[in-house]
Amino acid sequence: MQIIKLKLTLYFICLFNLLISNEVAYIRYFEDDLNFKSNISMLSTERRGLKHMAVGYDENNQPVKIEYYTARGVLDKRVMLKYDEDLQLIERGIYDDNWKYKSLIIYGDSEPWSKEFRQFRYPKNEPLTFTDQQTHFTVKDGAFISKIVFETIDGQKYGQIELDYDYLGYLSEERWRDLPSGRIIRQYKYKFELVKSYEESRTVVQIWEYGYDNQLISNVAVDMAPADQLYKTPPPRTNNQLDEVDIIKAEIKEGRVIVPHGGILPVMTNDHLIMRNGDQLFVDFVNLTDSGIQFRIKSEAELLTIPLHRVRSLTSRMGELIYPKHIRQKQ
Repeated sequence: MQIIKLKLTLYFICLFNLLISNEVAYIRYFEDDLNFKSNISMLSTERRGLKHMAVGYDENNQPVKIEYYTARGVLDKRVMLKYDEDLQLIERGIYDDNWKYKSLIIYGDSEPWSKEFRQFRYPKNEPLTFTDQQTHFTVKDGAFISKIVFETIDGQKYGQIELDYDYLGYLSEERWRDLPSGRIIRQYKYKFELVKSYEESRTVVQIWEYGYDNQLISNVAVDMAPADQLYKTPPPRTNNQLDEVDIIKAEIKEGRVIVPHGGILPVMTNDHLIMRNGDQLFVDFVNLTDSGIQFRIKSEAELLTIPLHRVRSLTSRMGELIYPKHIRQKQ
């Protein structure tokens, strides 16, 4: 159910607890990533005044924590690694110096988001191999997942999910893209409404689902479970299991799904691209690369790319400045 995806922050808290549980047995220092991969370490006294890495190893001699320091000894970023019982790498989380998520990579074809994407996108006889694939999560402000990219073991990106949030932090829009075409194959629009009455206050989530070519597939509204009824299992709760799954399923079976009526459909807006010469385009932004901005427009069938030197600015459909980046950072 798509409503379960609104629990993104809780999902990352669970992963965070798993990652920091790795105990460091000893630490080695390296000058850079190349020396780390080549197993050429340096003495602890040699790192002073130099850009370096501090790598923590567990009792199995596996690196579990990598910290990158500047020449002045300031922590730049932190990488946490997690392994399965066979000592195979399954997670790679990148944090800033305040332990806030910047990105996360999950290895393997059992990752839930990639499984659901493949079940929707590909038939069972699809020739692509997804064994040892990677799922790349981009995290905004250390808490909100803004993009999920699925990649095969040979580096072929086959899918992407983009998540937009409103000013209150609620999930507003979700877009599934086929890659490398960049075409939207599935799309959700969310709207949260607080309904108040004399007896109670409740939150209703309206969900519009669109398929290929913005074709409306479904429109439902679901009551969110009250806070005091959210969990059937009292704390502490272990593993990554959410009790609200069963509650929501039961509510739907009991007829608590509100039947859609002939209301106003939400407008599916586009991203705003302004060229150096003053021309303006309303586009469907796909990706920002070193060579340019990738986007689609309705009148064109192919994925288009425009060099960065021809672009003055690119603003997302949610009003967030995507390019140039330095202006966004100043704001």
